Amino acid sequence: MQQVLEGLLRFDAEGRVEPALAERWERLNDATVRFYLRKNVTFHNGEPFDARAVKFSLEKYVAPETRFPALGFVATIASVTVINDHVVDVLTHHPDGLLLNRLAAWIHIVPPQYYANVGDQGFAGQPVGTGPFRFERWDKNKEIVFARNPDYWMKGYPKVDRLVFAFIAQEAQVDALLKGEVDLLTSLAGTRTTDVQKNKGTYVLKKPTFYTIAGNFNISRPPFSNKRIREAVNLAVDRKALIRYDIFGNGIPLGTLSFPDEFGHNSQIKPYPYNPKKARQILKEEGYPAGFALKVFLKVNAERTGRIIAKQLDAIGITLNSVLVSDAEIFEYLKDRGQWDMMIYDCPDTMSHAFFVRSIFLSGESPFSLAPDQGIDERLRKLTATLDPQEQAKISEDLDRHIYENFLALPTYQRIRTYGLRRAVEFTPYVLGMPYFYAVNIRAN
Repeated sequence: MQQVLEGLLRFDAEGRVEPALAERWERLNDATVRFYLRKNVTFHNGEPFDARAVKFSLEKYVAPETRFPALGFVATIASVTVINDHVVDVLTHHPDGLLLNRLAAWIHIVPPQYYANVGDQGFAGQPVGTGPFRFERWDKNKEIVFARNPDYWMKGYPKVDRLVFAFIAQEAQVDALLKGEVDLLTSLAGTRTTDVQKNKGTYVLKKPTFYTIAGNFNISRPPFSNKRIREAVNLAVDRKALIRYDIFGNGIPLGTLSFPDEFGHNSQIKPYPYNPKKARQILKEEGYPAGFALKVFLKVNAERTGRIIAKQLDAIGITLNSVLVSDAEIFEYLKDRGQWDMMIYDCPDTMSHAFFVRSIFLSGESPFSLAPDQGIDERLRKLTATLDPQEQAKISEDLDRHIYENFLALPTYQRIRTYGLRRAVEFTPYVLGMPYFYAVNIRAN
């Protein structure tokens, strides 16, 4: 819905925070940021965008009764004060060095009167925002249609009159592109890349994303309470082969849970070497000459990756007894996290900050973390409370080093997203995955 709804801030194509409905901002003190809002902006229904709309929206997101799924990531917001029609102060409960990223990632501004009239369900069915496109209709299992917002505050945008997200079976998508029935595929299968490249009327774009599949360990009990066993597992995974067979070469091997070019990434850390011989030797030295079996939580989005990892670990005597878990079943299976020896699942970096993926996988407060590590939690708390970007980067890089040297995770690869496009389409891919389409253009023949 980011084509319809906007926040005070957003991320550019490289994941940097940039102005959206807020023209600029300044920090007044350790816990307060003042935002200066754009003037002469209206919602699609004609309501004015102003400071009251910002206050209404932010307070709704952080209210417990709203049950916002990402409440834990925005709960640092304590209050919003309207200074005048176009200035608001956002106060946090404590110094929050990630506030701007939180606002860009999670918070959209909605029209107060319309929302009050239609309620949560009505708004979900007919959303209204300030974005470049207006929601027109959703034909379930067929398409979602958006129309150009002629009053958009970015003059000259959007470039196209209509935006249609068509639901097409995966096996039919490339043929639809080659026939000119669609303009853009946002996820081109690696097996069909050559077909698109060879066709005169189409081309391929690739973009590294802040998306990974990784594993974490239950370090509270054997075998993973033993640091050397965690090392053996990392040495037994061939990341280059994983990229080749899992995603047809569209990946970059990782030694961290942060990404190259992401804020806070430690670029000095390289992937663990592939050394199954040493891995087997470690198992023998640590009392597991015949290997062992593990109970593994395997998220459905990571199934293919998990199966390949299982085959690689089987080669050193480690058997993964994986339980495949769908999105709908996740929290049911996580009620007793202690039952799992290991988890393998996917994670996009929604916040465009090295903090996010590591907090999801390894923070003691995360439902996806099997066992807390004091060194991780201390660094995460210090990182979020640090306002100086340079100091924050140092803490983040140190956290990467701590995780790496203690083998506290099983990093795999950074996903490269592949797009298929008609030649006439001018499009900029986004490192966070789903792009904004306000700047997409279709050249005349």
